[in-house]
Amino acid sequence: MGDHAYLAFTRRFPGEFLDIGVLLYVGGPPLDLAGLRAHVADRLRAAPDLTERLHCVASPPRDHRGRGSAAEQPQPRWAARGDVDVDDHVVVTAVPAGSGDDGLRRVIDRLAAQPVDLGRPPWRLHLLRGHSLPGTLVLYRASHVHQDGGALFRALHLLFGEGDDTGVALPQAFAAPRPADYLRLAGRNVQGLAPTRALAAWGGPARGPARHTWATTELDALRRIARRHAVTVNDVYLAALAGALRQWSLPEWSRSHRPIHALMPISIRTSAEQELMSNFTTGVRIALPCGEPDPGRRLVRVAGLTRRLKRGGGLGVVERRHVAHAELSPHASQRFLAHVASSGSRTREVALVASNPGSLRCRLAVAGRPVTGLVGLPPLFVGRQHLTVGLFGYGEQAHVTFTASASVPRHESLADLWLTELAELAELAALRRG
Repeated sequence: MGDHAYLAFTRRFPGEFLDIGVLLYVGGPPLDLAGLRAHVADRLRAAPDLTERLHCVASPPRDHRGRGSAAEQPQPRWAARGDVDVDDHVVVTAVPAGSGDDGLRRVIDRLAAQPVDLGRPPWRLHLLRGHSLPGTLVLYRASHVHQDGGALFRALHLLFGEGDDTGVALPQAFAAPRPADYLRLAGRNVQGLAPTRALAAWGGPARGPARHTWATTELDALRRIARRHAVTVNDVYLAALAGALRQWSLPEWSRSHRPIHALMPISIRTSAEQELMSNFTTGVRIALPCGEPDPGRRLVRVAGLTRRLKRGGGLGVVERRHVAHAELSPHASQRFLAHVASSGSRTREVALVASNPGSLRCRLAVAGRPVTGLVGLPPLFVGRQHLTVGLFGYGEQAHVTFTASASVPRHESLADLWLTELAELAELAALRRG
């Protein structure tokens, strides 16, 4: 049903789209275009999910209230195709000659302004050439209409995975929701969400295209901090994010400690759905304690909040069983579906989106060459949203990426500020050990 929502959004707001991506660092001898295309063509023979494209895509007619009538025209569906043009899906993209990370980011920013074509299987691979960085760089881009974070990992496994296990643990099924869960959902819908804090540091309404910056650290560094503080890696990630945002907008926290809120996507994909593409995601709103000056207390507050959310954990199940199967049915109005898809862009309710798809623990290789690093590129509602942040793990590394509207001042400093906050938490963890 999430696919219907994202598709409705792109149709209702022409020119707006939501694409996701991953940058792959590939070791070994340089890879040429012919070698990459041959690898992809071979993988697609056993990966029909990556040949899917939309068919019967005509929008249903609407009544005077803007509601669709699915009885008159068929709804769009995904259908596997045997005629994928690999030459169209795997292309060369030039990076300014001799440029390093700065030139690479400029190219990624430019490609992020070009929507993935929904008239074909909605993904594309770019072999990046001309940079001065070691090895080969391959950029994978896909439409969010077809892939959420779990599906993104599945696509990488289909294209480049070695072995059968993706390494992503999924539940067998979800327990039946409790009556209290329905009451909480109803109360939220009736009362609405309290407005989040608006930061002057955003520089006004979001404007301009998406801009990407990222930082890399050792995954074990996050785990050590989490163990010493008896919290999760996700808690460490969010606490460092709260600290980075505090430092980035520091003057504003001397007057008020009211938090800002992040929307965190939560997977509701089960093990029976692990081989599917599509969207199986809900979300929770998390208050980031940027007003707390002490990094240790920030971590304690974040961990306390996430524990309470887990204890009350039936909300996502209710949304899956009740909302997704009723309100988000294909017969729902396109207007309502578009509203649901854009929930992360409503700046009155959430200041940013903070995602954590987890670690892809299977090894990846491209035409026999090992993938040595992976940088996830979280999507941004351009012109609506100030910031999205994503934590991605691969091998022994963790990568945090900040996707910001070009209008956000000093957005390029956020990744380094996150690393600084992480170092402070590591120092506190070392003191606890002593």
